[in-house]
Amino acid sequence: MKKNRFFPILAAAALTLSAAAGCGRSGYDDFTFPEQGPSTLRPVSDIYIDNHYEGTAPTKERTVKTVKSDDGLCVIECKDSYFDVTLDYEKGTPQQVGAAYGKTILLAYPDYSEMCEGYLYENIKAAFSHLNGDYSGIKKRSDAFYSALPEDYRQELDGFAGAISGDSEGFTEDGIISCDEAKLLQFIPDVLRNTACSALSANGNATASGERITARLLEWQLGTENQICKAHTLVHMKNGEKSFTSLSYLGFLTILTAVNNDGVMLGELDVGSGYMVKYTCENKTSYTYGMRYALENFTTAREAAEYLTENAYSYPYSVNVIATDKNEALVAELFTVRDDQKPEPSDDPDEEEIQIIGAPLIRDSSSELHRQYTWEDSNYICAVNCFVTADNLRGIDRDENNLIRWQRYKQLFCGKKDITIDRFKELMTCESTDNDLDRIRSDGLVHMFIADYSTETMQAVLTGADGVEDSPEFIDLGSWK
Repeated sequence: MKKNRFFPILAAAALTLSAAAGCGRSGYDDFTFPEQGPSTLRPVSDIYIDNHYEGTAPTKERTVKTVKSDDGLCVIECKDSYFDVTLDYEKGTPQQVGAAYGKTILLAYPDYSEMCEGYLYENIKAAFSHLNGDYSGIKKRSDAFYSALPEDYRQELDGFAGAISGDSEGFTEDGIISCDEAKLLQFIPDVLRNTACSALSANGNATASGERITARLLEWQLGTENQICKAHTLVHMKNGEKSFTSLSYLGFLTILTAVNNDGVMLGELDVGSGYMVKYTCENKTSYTYGMRYALENFTTAREAAEYLTENAYSYPYSVNVIATDKNEALVAELFTVRDDQKPEPSDDPDEEEIQIIGAPLIRDSSSELHRQYTWEDSNYICAVNCFVTADNLRGIDRDENNLIRWQRYKQLFCGKKDITIDRFKELMTCESTDNDLDRIRSDGLVHMFIADYSTETMQAVLTGADGVEDSPEFIDLGSWK
């Protein structure tokens, strides 16, 4: 284990002060304090602001224009701040629907290829700084996840990639989305991974309506020009009993945040594993497509969480998945490291030992938590970018930001009763963005999604091109039914 050098440093400092005091100085009456600038310290209370949503309904945006594919399988309503997309799998094959989506995107957003490709390469370069134009490793990863998809998903993606790219292939920054780039677009979380996220769910014992409220914050790279904020998209996958609604970005066919027609809501939160184990895509599958399968095939949050947990060792990264429905809120802690992937102990006494202990499991409000992550109110369940159960010690002390956000949620919500949807929104947005401390709403917030189970409706804050706002507007996204 790494040696603790804190005490020797204090001891040395004490000796130095003692020596200075014994070198002829009898006091400090003649000492002049140097001039200093004003303190930059701020009281903790200064980081909070008052937002008022009581009695204010979320904004229902107008439709600026509507575009449709020739076969009617894709309809895109262009709203003021997002695209509302309906994909009809009841009247077409997956390949036909994918192709219709690709073609219609170019009608709704003519500059899509240039915007999307630029954003994609920013993600690549943020994840890998020394590729020097060699994207063969990226392609290998993307192809591996594509090959592991079920046939329907592959056909859908083939249709989309062919329509959006024409004849373009490979990885070249030329302002054109190639077939390969269109496929990688779907696997950013699996190949390049996510950034910070959080979630909170309140059950009916804590809410004024007696029904659940769930919030999920997606934090990602907005792009150097906040370009992803120009592509917010609500996608309605119309497919009988497999139907669901997904909040993501234009062209993304899998899951970031979504609710199915039974009210099962899923959202993933990256946990991290890069510094602990060697990444591999061999014999791995996409966890975001795993979430999509769960939404299409299960009617309760527990069934969805159990499916993901059972398949956790097939996923490339460790993640949390918030899973809620009308009756239950769970966090699937998808620990993905098998015993043969754990690093060998180091012989270097000064090298910090990394202890990897854990297993895929489902956390509920009664689960025993790690001693650092205490929680006092079983009516709420919280998730950040780390595992917090007592048996999962993975990245638990690696990022103080996780603990800070956890404590902030605890301070804001634990003990609150009869909370209305409007008061819930006020608490979720009460931190000032002019705040040097780590906070719930970072400057990488893409969207804040809220599912209100009393009305079976969705609303969201969608970060605009100007970035995160102190007092954001909530947008009415309609019902998940």
